[in-house]
Amino acid sequence: MKDENLNGFRNFIINLDNKDIFKKCSKCKQVYPAESKFFYRNRNRKDGFDSWCKECKKDYDKIRHKMKNFNISLKQYKKMLKEQSGRCLICGRDFNDIYGNPKQNHIYYTPRIDHDHKTGKVRGILCHHCNIALGSFNENPLILVRAIKYLKENKNSRIRFQKSL
Repeated sequence: MKDENLNGFRNFIINLDNKDIFKKCSKCKQVYPAESKFFYRNRNRKDGFDSWCKECKKDYDKIRHKMKNFNISLKQYKKMLKEQSGRCLICGRDFNDIYGNPKQNHIYYTPRIDHDHKTGKVRGILCHHCNIALGSFNENPLILVRAIKYLKENKNSRIRFQKSL
């Protein structure tokens, strides 16, 4: 009887591997298996993994990269967002509606820092679509005025295409 219990205990110990060990991300507080699938390796830590999960680390790195490129601090970025009431300066949509609430899920697409390509000066924070639109018009106000004129002139005269059966 004692040998059966001992063998069961040995099997339990042998089957313990990294898949049975869990780790809590110190950023998002989610619990994941302590594996390289969920955490980056960090040999300076006791368990061999970063304290943040890969998703939190990616989100942080995206924001840190933006701050570095535009020479602004995270505090300045958050201040700009607050001054804009968390909305795109062009279309006025709420960033939480577009990208989701950062407290509920990870941000894969984040608001864009708009800047003048000639001077490098930061102008504000825009949604992805508005930022792309400005770039598509080469940041040229004359082209934007022509686009507005075009839309107004052709508002009622658009040809409706019908699918042929």
